[in-house]
Amino acid sequence: MRIIYVNANNLQEIRKSSPNAAMALGYFDGVHLGHQKVIQTAKEKAKVQNLSLAVLSFFPHPKSVLFPEIEISYLEPIEQKIEKLERLDVDIFYIVEFTKELAKVEANDFLDDYIIGLNAKEIICGFDYTYGAKARGTVQTLAAYADTHQVGLSVVDELKWNNQKISSTLIRKHLSERKLSELPHLLGGFYKIKYCQKNGILPNYSLPNIGSYKVLIEDQHSFIECVATVKCKKYIQIHHEMSTLPNLLTIQWVDQFETIPAVSVK
Repeated sequence: MRIIYVNANNLQEIRKSSPNAAMALGYFDGVHLGHQKVIQTAKEKAKVQNLSLAVLSFFPHPKSVLFPEIEISYLEPIEQKIEKLERLDVDIFYIVEFTKELAKVEANDFLDDYIIGLNAKEIICGFDYTYGAKARGTVQTLAAYADTHQVGLSVVDELKWNNQKISSTLIRKHLSERKLSELPHLLGGFYKIKYCQKNGILPNYSLPNIGSYKVLIEDQHSFIECVATVKCKKYIQIHHEMSTLPNLLTIQWVDQFETIPAVSVK
């Protein structure tokens, strides 16, 4: 997968070599099952029309630029998102630098420069996708634009679990409410983070709320099942002999405990 960082300064140069693509649009925080449905739809379009499969997203999160006083709780960093997109067979991942200047670009100008300009021949997005200055661009304005420019458009319907829209917001809510057993139904697997024994959780991950949890620690080709207690937003206590574990841990969060279970650490 090619990873291409795009900004206002290099856009014109990148456009010169951009292949014709079926392009999935969204922020894709967590790459949950709703996101995967969008990307799978784009993959099908790409295969039928012999196009490259592209994903276009932003970094940093638009809200962190427009409302810097608000702390953004990311589900995962760019690096983990890249790993997931590679497993979904994405050919090109365009990461557009979100700035205050970009936030002022009108909806049609954004499509001209960053979508059609990057040779999207098929556009694929979720039903609630918005774009352009003040999010004035919607799937309705996108449909009118696609028709005028003779570009294909696929709008993916809402995907639900237990009558709730699968979304990054719902995943964060379940992390806050300690409902970890719900997350595989939204993500397609357990929620995963990377944790440094010395410095705490790595940037742009989120921890569940304070409490104790059943976790799986990845150990080469197997897993170590143990208990982890979340102390705060950055640090956890792992109930296991830490000297046998590497400094950098990959932790999958399985389920919550109502009380801290009795554990022995040898």
